[in-house]
Amino acid sequence: DSTRGGKKISIPPTVLFSAIARMDDIAKAVTLDAKFAGDLVYVIGNTADELGGSEYFAMLDATGNNVPKVDAEYAQAVYRAVSAVTEAELADSLHTPALGGLAAGFAKVAMGGRLGLEIDLAKIPHQGNLTPEQLLFSESNSRFIMTVKPENAARVEELLKGIPFAQVGKVTEKTDLVLGGTVLPMAQLLKHYQATLAGI
Repeated sequence: DSTRGGKKISIPPTVLFSAIARMDDIAKAVTLDAKFAGDLVYVIGNTADELGGSEYFAMLDATGNNVPKVDAEYAQAVYRAVSAVTEAELADSLHTPALGGLAAGFAKVAMGGRLGLEIDLAKIPHQGNLTPEQLLFSESNSRFIMTVKPENAARVEELLKGIPFAQVGKVTEKTDLVLGGTVLPMAQLLKHYQATLAGI
């Protein structure tokens, strides 16, 4: 329960699972914001046709049948590989896309650093023949968006060997988020994002 402006707001009971892992050196923690123009953008982990229950379908008043599924063995492999990258301090930014899928994830990375991203949708690792909407808004599990200095790319790719990943674009000084042929100016992204906070 919370009281805002004299009005009590109650959240319906919800099952919540939290997972915590120990980090030996917190100085190696990586934030989600893009930091350097010229960095390469990677997507780690496969995207599947998993729009069921997604934010995208909710906006369309739809539900969908294909909900995200977790493959524990695969997920562990992805997380171990990403952990090796962060342990070697090779990632400049790292984000796990969840609600809203990769589209919202790319937007958060760009907005956080006030830098642009140019993304080639065709390079996103995926399963099956997916539409652009499925690529951008599916909420598949065990995925990361990572930015890396070009000179570190070879080492990063060696550490990620054996799991699905791809270099999908780059960070730019021009603050537009470019997803395929669609250009989203930073001012527009910030306006829409901040509008969601107006009622708080």
